[in-house]
Amino acid sequence: MLGRFRKKGGFLQLLTLIETCEPSKRKNLFHLVATEDPGWAHLVKTKSLSFERVLEWPVEILMEITPHLQDRVLALGYFMAPVDKKTKWLSALPKMKAREIEQSILSTTVTEDEKVASTIKIIQTVRELEAKGHIKFAQFDPSLVIDQRLAA
Repeated sequence: MLGRFRKKGGFLQLLTLIETCEPSKRKNLFHLVATEDPGWAHLVKTKSLSFERVLEWPVEILMEITPHLQDRVLALGYFMAPVDKKTKWLSALPKMKAREIEQSILSTTVTEDEKVASTIKIIQTVRELEAKGHIKFAQFDPSLVIDQRLAA
């Protein structure tokens, strides 16, 4: 399976594929990678983004990300954030938007599919912002930096 990813830029393609799958498929793909190449599996695990990891970043970085997300994704981010991170998520938004988000999520039901889709959208947005140079992992989460030999 990994043969098609052992090319220029292939590791980043594999990483992106795994990050943007629904959880059960992600688990299966990761298992395949681990079976075929434990070294790559370790790298994938180390370099993978998750919403939980994003929430660990400084508020200033979140403030670079949140303007690129739709209101529903922002609301679901608030809904999915652990209690101790909800305030941090809201503080990355303009005050008026934060109030709207906080109120809107209280009056809606959230499906598991919406949670998965929102998480994927957040991860995709972060990867896009990093690729365009708007954020730089080296400045706030150096373990996410991908060696040029794997990324190029």
